[in-house]
Parts: sequence; structure tokens; C-alpha cells
Amino acid sequence: MIFTDPAEFAPHFTSQVAIAKRILILTHLNPDGDAIGSLLGVWHALRIMGKTATAIAMPPVPEYAAWLPGAEQLQLYQRGMALPPCDLVIMVDTATIQRAGSIAEVHGEKLAKLPLIIIDHHMTNDGAGGLDLIQPKAASTSELLYELFIAMNLPMDSGLATCLLLGITTDTQSFQTSATSGGSLRAAAGLLDVGASHSMVVDRVYNALPASGALLMGQAIADLRHEDGVAWTIVTRDMVQQTGAPDETIDEVIQVMRRIGDALAFVLFKENRDGTTKISLRSRLPINVAAFAQQWGGGGHAQAAGATIQKRYDEAEREVIPLLKKLVKGEQ
Repeated sequence: MIFTDPAEFAPHFTSQVAIAKRILILTHLNPDGDAIGSLLGVWHALRIMGKTATAIAMPPVPEYAAWLPGAEQLQLYQRGMALPPCDLVIMVDTATIQRAGSIAEVHGEKLAKLPLIIIDHHMTNDGAGGLDLIQPKAASTSELLYELFIAMNLPMDSGLATCLLLGITTDTQSFQTSATSGGSLRAAAGLLDVGASHSMVVDRVYNALPASGALLMGQAIADLRHEDGVAWTIVTRDMVQQTGAPDETIDEVIQVMRRIGDALAFVLFKENRDGTTKISLRSRLPINVAAFAQQWGGGGHAQAAGATIQKRYDEAEREVIPLLKKLVKGEQ
């Protein structure tokens, strides 16, 4: 059953949680701020409801989110690791079950037998849970969770509020994305009113870039190309190893790229450890990169999406760039 309204979803969610004894909370691989913020936000909410829950994430966790209240309770999954006993799974900020990475690959059969709740804001979500709250108009899953908890009359504390505020702040890029709405701002204000630490969120997200990250950004921007309304660059494993930069620097690179005023689409190619290539896509209206990313099994939002291509970064570049240029020209 799929809901789009948190108020209508709230009693069904509360009832499902009430009968569960042990709850497992998951999110997508390569988690960003909204993934970790919403993952820990749900963990805090379940704790407030008197429930036993375990939150598991695929490493690495971004350093700007690793300090969040409750982060010390977060379990980092290693391939082959057994899942804890549970009788309910809640998956947040995840468009498909497969996006849970090797957790889904290794434990898919077990997960398929368990009741599944999905709470997400991606337009490409397939609604695979038995009980789903999917609202693509929400700027972040953390914003959607705030609306859910308000509808539940949940007494939110400062720890929960701080987790959700970080998720909203990062996924809206400080309220700059086209998905940002009055609801996004009202959610942030409501979270501040119940004790969210705005100063810590701002400091960790925007004022904690390591020197190694700045070096990687410099290399990536120096190699940037810009043609036919498309801007792109590549980050190789050698570049990451030479600079020692953390993975989240990739987000910083593409944010700088987005400031190029005469480009409509942006893509960053990152060489993965296994030789595959992660592509991070951004765009300006009316270019829809979520639909574009689905060609490689990816997805996301209309102006912010991603995918993993089973090819080397140079091969991925030769495949993606011509198609992206056609999309910008309206030929695809």
C-alpha cells in the first residue's frame, strides 16, 4: 500500500511498528547526508516509541554526518555480515531495494520474507514495500519524516531534530534546489524550535573540508570540460589515493561545477575500487537526469541523480557524454 500523505500514513505506520519487537533500519549504499540523517532520525523516533531497533549503513559514512547524535549506535555493514534478528524492516531514502547494495545482494531472500516499510522522496521509487510513504515533492526524506513525526504527535528531542536538520540542509543544498518548498523551510524551523543544533550542522557540513579534499577538488576542476551545454570531469582512484581525500569530496566538486552559468547538465565520473564507474548527475530545469540515469539502473531526482556503470571511467565517459548532449539539445 502506497501513501503520499504523511498524515494518512501515520496511523498505519504506528500500528505496524507497535506489533514489531525488533526493527532493522536500512538506507542506500554510498549514503549521503539525507540517508544518514533519516536513518538515525528513524532510530531516534523508534527509541522514543520504546522500540528496539538497529540501524545499518553501507560504509563509508560521510565525515560531515559521522558526529550526529546516535551515530555511535550505527552498524557499518561488511559483506557476509549476518543481519541482526528482526521482524520488521524500515528502509529510508532508497528508491529500490537493490540500492541497499550488498546488503540486498547477500540477504535479499531473507529481507523479502519480512514486512517492509519504505519512506522515501525519490521519483523513481518502485514502491516495493508492503507499506510505503513515497512523496517525490518532498525535498528530502528527512523533511518527509518530520511531517510524519508531527502527524504522529511524536515528542521529538534535540538528537532526532539535529539528524533531520542535517538531512534537509544537505539534500536541499542549503535550500537552493528546485525541490525546496515552503514545507522545507517550515520543517527546518520546526526542528530548530525543538532543539536541533544549527551551528553544528553548518560547521560540519560547510566548514570542515580537509586540505586533502581541497587538493582533490583543485585537480578535478582543473580537468573540467564544457561543451554543448554539458560540463563534466573525472575523479580517478589515483587522484583519491594521491590526495588522501574523503569520498564526500565528490559532492563538493559537483557543487562547484553547478555554478557554471551556461551549462544545463553536469556529470562527475568517479572510478570505483572494483573498476566500475559511479556517475553523479545534476541539471537545471527542464533537464531530467533521473530518467536519464535509469538507462544504467540508477535514479534519483529530476535535477540530481546517479548511477553505477559497469565500465571503466573512460568508457563510461565515451558512452554518457554524447547521450547527455542529446538530452540537453532535446534530441533524446
